[in-house]
Amino acid sequence: MFKVNIEVDSLEKLDDYIKYVESMNNMKADAEFQKFIQNKCLEAVRNISDQRINHATTDDEYVAEYKLRHKIRETSDGFILYNDTILPSYMLSADPNDYPDGFSIALAFEYGIGIVGENSPKKGAWEYNMKKHNFAWYYTKYGQKYSTYGYEGFEIYRYTAEEITKKLKDWIMEYRKSKGGVSALWY
Repeated sequence: MFKVNIEVDSLEKLDDYIKYVESMNNMKADAEFQKFIQNKCLEAVRNISDQRINHATTDDEYVAEYKLRHKIRETSDGFILYNDTILPSYMLSADPNDYPDGFSIALAFEYGIGIVGENSPKKGAWEYNMKKHNFAWYYTKYGQKYSTYGYEGFEIYRYTAEEITKKLKDWIMEYRKSKGGVSALWY
């Protein structure tokens, strides 16, 4: 929420205030402002990705691709920030029907991975490494078996949402200042 000092002791200050409110209202439809905010959001999610996913997974080969796939989709009332990194089904199994939609790297990085095999809907998809007495689980990729201990979610988009909420007012002020706008009414 923005707070505005509306102490007006002259018609000139009232006119300035009215212009200020009009300019703030017009920013919603300003394509240049929207692009500015989109770029700030992309920058924020990339920075948070760099901070939170640093050699912390067994999926290091997918980290760079994940970081490159943050995207913006424009909607009728704004935009959506998202990531759609998918491991294709042909990399997971010889039978494309096993994983028709592939495996979402984006969701794994956001929420973590370490699926409990006995709850898997596909019988025989997971095995526990019981002989070595640890809790790693196995998965198949390119027909080979691999094991992983999994990892907690990095919560990239949750942290991004917090960062955007924290910085939005500063970004609006930065944009207004770059356009010669009045910011003295803000406190």
